[in-house]
Amino acid sequence: MINQVLQEVTAYTDERDYAKHQVVYRNGAPTRGFFYVKSGLIGLYQTTESGKESLLRIYGPGYFFGYRSLFTKQDYRSTARAMLPSELLQVNLSTFTELDSVSSNLSGFLVRGVCYELGEAENRLTQMTSNSAKVRIMDAIYHLFDNHPEYQWTYREVGEYSGTDTTTVIRFCKELKGMGILDSESRKLQVSSIQGLKAYRDELAGD
Repeated sequence: MINQVLQEVTAYTDERDYAKHQVVYRNGAPTRGFFYVKSGLIGLYQTTESGKESLLRIYGPGYFFGYRSLFTKQDYRSTARAMLPSELLQVNLSTFTELDSVSSNLSGFLVRGVCYELGEAENRLTQMTSNSAKVRIMDAIYHLFDNHPEYQWTYREVGEYSGTDTTTVIRFCKELKGMGILDSESRKLQVSSIQGLKAYRDELAGD
């Protein structure tokens, strides 16, 4: 399915390589199409008025991003940055009408993607308000390491993704290291038992 729809927009597509930490686009920049991840890892960051960035979403191979502006006709609302060396396809279509006339298959696929991301955002918001900081931290670690084990996640990124300050993440991770769930021999975040993490998460969430 993906290969088919990419073929339909080949005439409007450019291949671009991005180094680790390189910005794909910045918050507030004029919309210049949307992107597909062929390889690597892309982080989407929300920027506050003070200029602080927080990790909002992660896109790995096989995912599109930057396409919400097709529906809102706004500038990019977040900053996208390569977390690993990444190969992207930039689709140079900037309105939904343009896209739908070229590939109704891809436009339909992206509509479903918007609906999925909205549901995911609502679910994360519910978790933020109903779960303790410890449960949110474990959920973030489980999600990030289970879905993107190729990346070395940091305490700061886990904090941003879980809506928790970095100090709290570091303090709780020391507890998890003492329990053998995280690797106590590493100063970095390394999961020793993903199932142990999930079991302890379920235990705390049930309290």
